[in-house]
Amino acid sequence: MRVAAGVLAIVFFLSASVAANDATPPAFKVAIEVTVSDQELRDRVSMYLRNELRSLGDVEVTSDNPDYKLYTMVTEVRSKTGGRIAYVLGTSIVSFFPDGYFDSVLSARLRNADEVARRLEEVTVYRNQFLSVSGPSEAHLIETVTNSVAKLNAHVLEPERTNAP
Repeated sequence: MRVAAGVLAIVFFLSASVAANDATPPAFKVAIEVTVSDQELRDRVSMYLRNELRSLGDVEVTSDNPDYKLYTMVTEVRSKTGGRIAYVLGTSIVSFFPDGYFDSVLSARLRNADEVARRLEEVTVYRNQFLSVSGPSEAHLIETVTNSVAKLNAHVLEPERTNAP
C-alpha cells in the first residue's frame, strides 16, 4: 500500500513538473527550410532537424515569426556508377530584425537616412554557415544533422542564453 502511494506521489510530481515545463514559453523560435531535389530525402532531413531542435528543450520549430531560420542544402555525392558516396549538408543560420526595429530607426520623413544605413550595417543577418560531409548511410546523415544542430546550439543559441537578462 505504501509503495503504491509512493509511486502515485512520484507520478503526480513528475506530471506536475512536465506541466510546469510545458507552461514555459520556448526561448527560441526556429524555422527550417531544406533544399534537395528528392522530396523523400527532404522530408527525412526536415524530420531529423525538427527532432534535434526540439530535443534542445527551449526551441520551438515554427515558421510563425521565427527568431532564426535554418536553410539546409543537401547534396548526395554519387560515383560514376550511381552509388552514393556521401551526403553534404550546407547549413546557413539567419537571424531576423527584432520586432519594432525599423520603427525605432525610421523617422516619419526619413530625415535620418544616414542613421538608418549605419544601423542596418550593424545588424548581422547571416549568423553562421556550416558545411558538413558525412558517409553514405542514413546513420551518417542523421549524425551530420545532429552535429549541425549542435553547432547551432553552441555558436548561436548558447551565447544568447548566456547573455539573456
